[in-house]
Amino acid sequence: MNTKLLLGLIVLIACVAIFKKMNGGSQGMSNTVSMQEFKNNILNENTYVLDVRTPAEFDGELGHIDGATLLPLQELPIRMNELESKKEQEIYVVCRSGGRSAQATAMLRAQGYNAINVDGGMLAWNALSNE
Repeated sequence: MNTKLLLGLIVLIACVAIFKKMNGGSQGMSNTVSMQEFKNNILNENTYVLDVRTPAEFDGELGHIDGATLLPLQELPIRMNELESKKEQEIYVVCRSGGRSAQATAMLRAQGYNAINVDGGMLAWNALSNE
């Protein structure tokens, strides 16, 4: 197995464990916003959106949020330094349904970023668009 990939996996597992401990298990997702709240009250031209899906998903049938930055979850541990200029602002993290974005949010927060998970991901985004 690739050494960087293995190291990234170890860091990911450690960050998820820290996140769960800090938030009282899986119950305490206090750094989460609903997709409806995000889309209706937060998203504007200055909102930084980090999409942690794969490139195929980003360009796939669910699409992506205009202006979103793609940084797949599996690459986040070794590419987190690319977000250094965003450390002082809110980073809204999205994925397909909210699971990977929750993991990425935990990893980012453990490193001092103000990351917020957008619950429901692109499935919720598209559901709101079809209402």
